[in-house]
Order: sequence, then C-alpha cells, then structure tokens
Amino acid sequence: MKSTYIIIAAVVVIIIVIGGVFAYMSLSSTSTPSPTPTATATATPIHSPTSSPTSSPTSHPTSSPTVTPTPTPVPTPTPTISPATLNGAGGTLVAPLMSVWQPAYQQVTPQITVNYNPVGSGAGITQFTQQVVDFGESDAPMTAAQYSALPSGTTALTIPISASAVVPAYNLKLVNGSACQNGLNFTGTVLANIFLGTITTWNDPAIQALQSPSVAAQLPATAITTVHRSDGSGTMFAFVDFLGKSSSTWLSTVGASSTSPSWPSAPAQIAAPKNAGVAGAISTKDGAIGPLEIAYILENTGQTSVFYGTVQNSAGTYVLANVTNIQAALDAGASVGLPAGNASWTGTSIIDNIYGNTTATTVYPIVTMTYALVYQTQNSITQGAAIVNFMSWIVNSGQNLGTGLGYVPLPANIVAVDNATLKLVTYNGTAILH
Repeated sequence: MKSTYIIIAAVVVIIIVIGGVFAYMSLSSTSTPSPTPTATATATPIHSPTSSPTSSPTSHPTSSPTVTPTPTPVPTPTPTISPATLNGAGGTLVAPLMSVWQPAYQQVTPQITVNYNPVGSGAGITQFTQQVVDFGESDAPMTAAQYSALPSGTTALTIPISASAVVPAYNLKLVNGSACQNGLNFTGTVLANIFLGTITTWNDPAIQALQSPSVAAQLPATAITTVHRSDGSGTMFAFVDFLGKSSSTWLSTVGASSTSPSWPSAPAQIAAPKNAGVAGAISTKDGAIGPLEIAYILENTGQTSVFYGTVQNSAGTYVLANVTNIQAALDAGASVGLPAGNASWTGTSIIDNIYGNTTATTVYPIVTMTYALVYQTQNSITQGAAIVNFMSWIVNSGQNLGTGLGYVPLPANIVAVDNATLKLVTYNGTAILH
C-alpha cells in the first residue's frame, strides 16, 4: 500500500512538471507579438514626417532664391556680352598701343572684335560726330565747336585711356659725316623760332648755345626743313600747345591748342599725313625736323635716320623722353582739375598744368593724354555693353601693355574718373554698368 502511494505521488509530480512546461510554452507564445506593435508604431511616425516635411522645404525655398537672383542683374561690372563688332576711328598717336590692345582684349573676350582706323584726331572726332563709328579717339580734347557739332540731344563722354610724349624728331648729318644721335638739346623758344622760320640753319648760334662745345662744333650749315602734319592731329595739338606756352610770338601769330594750326611759311617746309608721313619725310631729308609721337619712333626702329632730342622743362633740365619722365609729367599734370566725364574737356592740358612747375626737374614737358569718346546714351544694348566692357578692360587691365612703346599707365585718380564715367553709359534709361 505504501508503494502504491509512492507511485501515485511520483505520477502527480510528473504531471505537475509537464503542466509547468506547457504553461511556460504557452506564455512564451503569447508574449511574441509584443514587439510587433512597437515596431509598427515606431516605423510609421518616424518615416512619414522625415520624408515629407524635410524634403519639401529644403528642395523648394533653397533652390528658388539661389537660381533666380543670380541672372537678374544683367548690368554687372562686366556686362553680359553678346557677340559684337566695335568700330573706332581717331588719332595716330594711340594707334601703336591700340594695335597691342586689340588682340590682347580679344584673347579674354573672343566674342568681341575691335577695329580701329587711325585717321587722325580731327577725322576721328568727325566720324564720331557723324555717328558712323561706335567710338571716337582723339589725342586732344574736343573743342567748344566740336561739342556744338554733336547730334542734338546727345552727350559725349570723354575717357582718358593713355598718355604719351611728343618729341622733336630730326635727321641730321654732322660735320664729320655721322648721324646726329638722340639727345640734341632744344628749348621751347628755339623750337618755336625754327618752326616760325626765324632759325633756318642747324649751326645757328641759338641752337649751338644749347649744346656742349663738342656737339656745337659739329653742327653743320645745313638748311632746316620743317615737317608737320597735313591732317588734324593730336600730336600737333600737344606740340603747338607747348610752343604757345614757350613763345609769345608763336602765340600771337599761330595760336595754341589746335589740331590743325596755320603753320608759318618757313623757308623749307613739308606737310605730310599721319605720323607715318611725317616720319617718312624726316627720314628722307637731311636737315629735317618735325614733331613725332615717341611710340612711333620706338615701334619703327627700322627708320635708322630718325632720332629725337631733349626738351628743356621749366626747372631748366634737358630731358630725353622715356617712360619714367613721361609718367612723372602725367602724375603731376593730372593730379587736380580733371572735369567729370560728361562735362566739357576743352582746355584740359597736361602741358599747361606742368609748364610753370619750376621744381619738377624730372618731368618731360610735352606730354598729352589720349581720349576715347563714347556717347552716353546707347541705342543698342549689345553695342553699348561691348563698348563699356572694352573701355573698362583698357582702363583697368590694359594699362601696362604699352610701356615698351612709351605709353604710361594712368594714375589712380584718372582711373577713378574713368570708372565713374563708364557708369554713366545707359541703354533705355538704365545704366549698363552698375
């Protein structure tokens, strides 16, 4: 009986154990779905707000303000440029530099072609006035009469773009048969008397007195032939301006500040067109003398018979023109008194501004600026933008390209005047350059 109780107890224990196992398995099975609602609840709210609200505001507001304002300001410091051809005409003084500027500019702005016709300052102003060119150029400021001849309702802007010197160029064989080299001394008074025809031979005492004894002894009795331009010329303007300051006789008989002066009837005289004509006449005539732009001499070194002399400045120094003393003259002469670009530049003269400066020992006294002429109101945005871009490049990037030819960079105050002037150019009432 006792063993029966033992067996029954063992069976009960086994049943309890088996029941516990099944109970545990049942609880495990029931708790498995618990992570599912958590995962579902987490996935839905996190995925949905991150995808929609974040993507939408980032995509639209950021993209729209960045893309739209950038192309809107068409007039910028470098205006939007379309393919264009610019035609200009004017003085021969700047022609050598313009021939350097043209290809250099086209390298950086290939869509614009610039043509320049060196017809002389007078003819350049005429073509500009007649509006047959996009820009004019003059090596002398416009006169009051030229301003009056502009088309009704137009305003001409004056933009100094460079400066250079005018030198007394000559061809002279000395007594010993050699060519007289660079450095023969001249004063404004002697030059005036040569072109007035009162000094007629190279061994005149007035010329000899300016030289060293050894040079004076070699000056021959050769007759002097004066050479000047037959066309209106800024080179002649500068030379005549200097002679008018130096000689009261010249001022009273010929005048000053003229691109086409009434030249006195010297005993021997040649008139020739452009710098090339003057240089050609000097090179073929022993005893000839005439005013030439220094860049022309430096560019045409093959004309070995043409040399140039020193000119005495107001400090009493004889100065042979070079980039350094031309720059000194420009810096001194353009430091004050420049008009606004849309004002009249008649009477503006570096020569006048430095002539009385007796302390400026290093300046070369016959220096002139060269001016671009542009209409303030442009009839075409394409041409107007091209003109502004080209002039801005000249003023701000092209200034150092002419030093080897005797052209000097504009000082900072003239660059500032020019940049302010370029902002006055308009199309349809709006400034092209902002």
